[in-house]
Amino acid sequence: MAIRPYPSLAGRTLRLEPFERAHLEPLYALALSAPDAFRYTSTPTTPDQKERYFAKVLADQAAGRAYPFTMLEGGRIVGTTRLTDLHPEYRNAELGYTWIALERQGSAVNVESKLLMLGFAFEALGLIRVQLNVDSRNARSQASIRALGATFEGTLRSHQIMKDGFVRDTMVFSILEREWPELKPRLEARLEQKLAGRTAE
Repeated sequence: MAIRPYPSLAGRTLRLEPFERAHLEPLYALALSAPDAFRYTSTPTTPDQKERYFAKVLADQAAGRAYPFTMLEGGRIVGTTRLTDLHPEYRNAELGYTWIALERQGSAVNVESKLLMLGFAFEALGLIRVQLNVDSRNARSQASIRALGATFEGTLRSHQIMKDGFVRDTMVFSILEREWPELKPRLEARLEQKLAGRTAE
């Protein structure tokens, strides 16, 4: 299951590069540019949060617990995403910690990043399950996850304490390996529509 070092993932307009220290400051600047847009996420918006957040990214990456990626569009950093909480013995992981520059939300970026990440998870790593977690208050992310074809499994009550101290309920979705052959062409079709500018996220 493990691929180390892991590759960059190239799409039509998006490239996902393995996270490295050089990406840290541009990503932090992106988070600071629109803190309200990331209020339901763990995205760091203070120096202390930044230190803890990226220290964990690097530690999990080095230990093989996560595959963090930085999103580049036209050579410009526009976000980040990762496969994390890896369980090789059960062949499952979580796809999450995705945040995208405010001006690129609603574009093809999210759809293409999910297409690339799910392809990596099921086709390269051989996972049988990918889980997606979302704050129960985050209606936009819930809609995006449902649009992927993910199945809602339930809500974990009082599951996490957020950066502002709020105790959140977490909605759990999943996509299974056996569902991927049907979902992949649907995602590819959505990407085509996005690139043609015919739909909004």
